Amino acid sequence: MIEAFNRYQRQLRLGLITVVVVIVVYLLVTLPPNLLQSSIRLATPYVLGSLAALIASRAGVLNLAIDGKMLLGAFVGVAVLYQRNLDPIFGVIAATLAGGVLGAIFAVLYLRIKINLIILALAVNLFIGSATVFFLRVSFGQFGTLADPSIQGLPTIEIPVLENIPVLGPILSGFNIIVYLSWLLVFLVWLLLFRTRFGRHIRAVGENREAAQTAGINVTRVQIFALTMSGMLAGMAGSFLSLGILSQFLENMTDGRGWIAITVSLFAFERPVPAFFTSLFFGFSEAASFYLQGRPDNTMPSELLLALPQIATIAALVLVALRIRGGELLKRRNFVAQFGQEIADLKRVVVGAPANKAKE
Repeated sequence: MIEAFNRYQRQLRLGLITVVVVIVVYLLVTLPPNLLQSSIRLATPYVLGSLAALIASRAGVLNLAIDGKMLLGAFVGVAVLYQRNLDPIFGVIAATLAGGVLGAIFAVLYLRIKINLIILALAVNLFIGSATVFFLRVSFGQFGTLADPSIQGLPTIEIPVLENIPVLGPILSGFNIIVYLSWLLVFLVWLLLFRTRFGRHIRAVGENREAAQTAGINVTRVQIFALTMSGMLAGMAGSFLSLGILSQFLENMTDGRGWIAITVSLFAFERPVPAFFTSLFFGFSEAASFYLQGRPDNTMPSELLLALPQIATIAALVLVALRIRGGELLKRRNFVAQFGQEIADLKRVVVGAPANKAKE
């Protein structure tokens, strides 16, 4: 099976792309436009969170603190606007900068002080979760929710060019600025990683830190940059939850979306464009759970419908594990075949040498 997969890898990839295109066209034709719009909207934190995760991973750091940075961005975005009557874009900027600062602190603690990466990430997630509850009560006197009429949500944007596209127009138009910015960031991150010199440095550090350092690349600087950018993207994702959907902050409102974003990054081979489409799938699973609950003819348990995103996450993790295991088996089989061929060549040389001398 592994040999067949290796031999027909290109054909299988083209077949998979064809199946995905057919499924997408079918969904566009059959599903309600409001469900598709909700899927795109709910996919936005996964898009930004997966970009945050893959940038750090490409630099050789598994950033497990995405959820905490998203929660910080959600809190800061609302806290900056509380009773100030500011434009919500200032909340997004503040949340993005707060995520970047936390990312830089995370980088210093890991790279300079040498704190264990797993322990540091878990500590950051727990600390941010507790700190937001603390400041919610001490600074604002609120319990569980931070809401105020002065907190304005991000307005929707109608783009005439998109509105005039048949079928896709009503689906792609009418989102807020973070949704469209996330689409642009997918392209910019791809451009950074695969079309710039600094992006090659990031990938070199992630693939082989020692070799990159030998080649003269400042590994620490590259990783600090990657973790800072990762924090900024996660902070922006958090601001979308609090300002792009609800216009308020709820205690632990990320609800594990940061962990799902890491799963999206792993499932998408740490590539921006596949991460975008994988995020759409997770956004669709979340939107479908809400849509099915609201249907009067629904007979499925509400608990099962609420668990759809988690079920999709588990399925993605299983596929990631199978892919990693299959890759290991394929490399092992190729190594055995190559090593066996080298031994056979060596035997022919050793056995043939005495025979040639005997003829002489």
